[in-house]
Amino acid sequence: MNLTVVVNDYVWKRDFIAEHGFSILIEKNGNKILFDTGQGYALLHNLNLLKVDLSEITEIVLSHGHDDHTGGIKFFLEQGIYPPIVSHPDVNYPKFKVEGKSKKNIGLKLPLDKFSVKYFKTPVEIVGGIIFSGEVPKTNKWELEETKYFREEGNNLVRDSFSDDTSLYVPLKEGLLVLTGCAHSGIINIINYGMKITNSKKLFGIIGGMHLKSASEKRIKKTIRILQDLNPAIITISHCTGFEAGVFFKDAFGKKVTFTGVGDSFSFD
Repeated sequence: MNLTVVVNDYVWKRDFIAEHGFSILIEKNGNKILFDTGQGYALLHNLNLLKVDLSEITEIVLSHGHDDHTGGIKFFLEQGIYPPIVSHPDVNYPKFKVEGKSKKNIGLKLPLDKFSVKYFKTPVEIVGGIIFSGEVPKTNKWELEETKYFREEGNNLVRDSFSDDTSLYVPLKEGLLVLTGCAHSGIINIINYGMKITNSKKLFGIIGGMHLKSASEKRIKKTIRILQDLNPAIITISHCTGFEAGVFFKDAFGKKVTFTGVGDSFSFD
């Protein structure tokens, strides 16, 4: 299995483009699964550099309904290419970021009606050995600091419960690999759920965003303490994790931590 970062906030390699968003290409057993699609500026450019055509994508998985993970769908619509999509049904709620008097639409802005969309609230294996989490139980309330994210239900604007925030789990012989989009559900909640449903005894690694950019130092350090007990072999700092949190992780885990950029790839048996 090969994973390649297609969209990310950071880029270290010449010619690739970074943007605030995330997408990772998963290649396994002839399948090319796109986990998220970025904001909609960099995806096609970066896939072209990787010599991957949109028509080669066998499936799209959407981690949640924010536009920095769903915007790249526009390229598929423009080219009339409609691979099946996997997501949680609540991905379709209108979503907003509210700060003071500012109310910004950050939800899904593109129609999915031309795609065959498979919605799942519970875990499901989408390709051999790759498990879509479905809704993640949010048992650690200390991970739920977000107060500025809302969704529209009917005529009401309510605090977003992030029921649609999903991840991918890949059990490996070395332990469980967790792939996240933003981890709005809380990275420890996500890991705990993955370990439970896959009967994994060890965490191998985390690749993706952990949404700790605006988290309190107390929460970041508590997250690190728990992860130290789990002793993963690899942790990536991507997208919404934030540089400050990344520095704390680097201090705690040393060479196990990688600041990922667009074009970076990882291979696993």
